Amino acid sequence: MGPTPLTVLSPVPRWWGAWARLTWLFARLARGAVQRPLRDLSFIHFAHWALVERWPPDPAVSPDDAADRTLVFLTTFDGSDIQYIDAFVRVVPLQIAALYGGARDFPGPFRFRPVARYIDEHCAPVDHCWAAHRDATATTIGQALELRRRFAAFEKRVADVGDQRFAREWADFLTEAQDLV
Repeated sequence: MGPTPLTVLSPVPRWWGAWARLTWLFARLARGAVQRPLRDLSFIHFAHWALVERWPPDPAVSPDDAADRTLVFLTTFDGSDIQYIDAFVRVVPLQIAALYGGARDFPGPFRFRPVARYIDEHCAPVDHCWAAHRDATATTIGQALELRRRFAAFEKRVADVGDQRFAREWADFLTEAQDLV
């Protein structure tokens, strides 16, 4: 069984779309404030937000009911929706408030049940989901990239050393790399 996909469509007014873009700029400038807590959630495979400014016209929806903008959240994760939503509410509630505070009917990020109800009401069915690495979460991929960086540094350190020093350096490298498992 692969990761669970989830797509949430949140209607937002035009002014909130501008605010969402500012929060993304802040997230880029302060990478650790937003990305680190999410990367520490070891069951997330992928999470992406986008702002759709215009959908094709839909005759079934009156122009008055159509949102100016739609905040689209795409994610894949291990486990159930309940575990995923609960983790977001506990770990990044302020970031959720900053991103979804202006979304139509959003109940606020601090209580699980209202957030779960909101997601259930705004969830789009997922007919197809593709994952490049079905068993790798964002955490495991981050660990693999860090291991690659550390191994490259190790290779440079031991390029021209003797057997005994290589053995010591190898033992040190293995000890240091254990935190990535």
